[in-house]
Amino acid sequence: MDSHEHSKRTTLCDEEKFKDFSDVDSDDTPLVQHRSRSRFFHPVIIILSAVLVLIPLVYFTVATPKRGLKYDQCGTTADEARARGCVFEITGFTWLPIECRDTETEDEFLEYLSANELNIYRDTNYTDIVPIEEVRLGNGPGFFVGQQYHVTHCQFLLRKLHRAQMSGRMIDGQIMPTHHTVHCSEQTLSVVRNPEWRADAIQLSYTKFPYCGKPGGYNVGWDQKHGRPTAWTDA
Repeated sequence: MDSHEHSKRTTLCDEEKFKDFSDVDSDDTPLVQHRSRSRFFHPVIIILSAVLVLIPLVYFTVATPKRGLKYDQCGTTADEARARGCVFEITGFTWLPIECRDTETEDEFLEYLSANELNIYRDTNYTDIVPIEEVRLGNGPGFFVGQQYHVTHCQFLLRKLHRAQMSGRMIDGQIMPTHHTVHCSEQTLSVVRNPEWRADAIQLSYTKFPYCGKPGGYNVGWDQKHGRPTAWTDA
């Protein structure tokens, strides 16, 4: 891996920042009648109670692996993933249990890469093209890609997420969190506004091992301080 300026290096999970835009509504006008206040709070209490009941039910439904899933995660290496019967998807550079794979979207993504000459590279100079057959083996820490590849990867992962929701298929821990969708939409909008945005950025698409059926996994997050994938993440 050639050395370049550290400031130009980035990953496909860069800029996924959590922001809290919660606003607290204030009402400076006190309610005069106790009855009016009671009439207001009664339905609010009912709604809040319902929400408190629904939150764990929804989380259990979404985040708990379905019965019969032998492994909900593929380990930390390609060999371990193969031993667990997992498959590698280039769409997300992820090793996944078969319950979370999407062969339709993967095939469409590979076809798009070929038709539009979106290559994957071994070096930061973007001169040594990696054969797609080698990439599909899922070996090693990852490869280098361009910004156009980044945006394309985002669009196809959104397609995968929508298909999983429509079909009832389990969703992998990389694309399940809302912040990944926010990140992908921001990437796309930035390129729409400026086609040359980050065109010269060096980007590493690194190998990940997300959970199947709940958020997070191994190498799903990225440590900005050290420039290395984080270990286990439960996002």
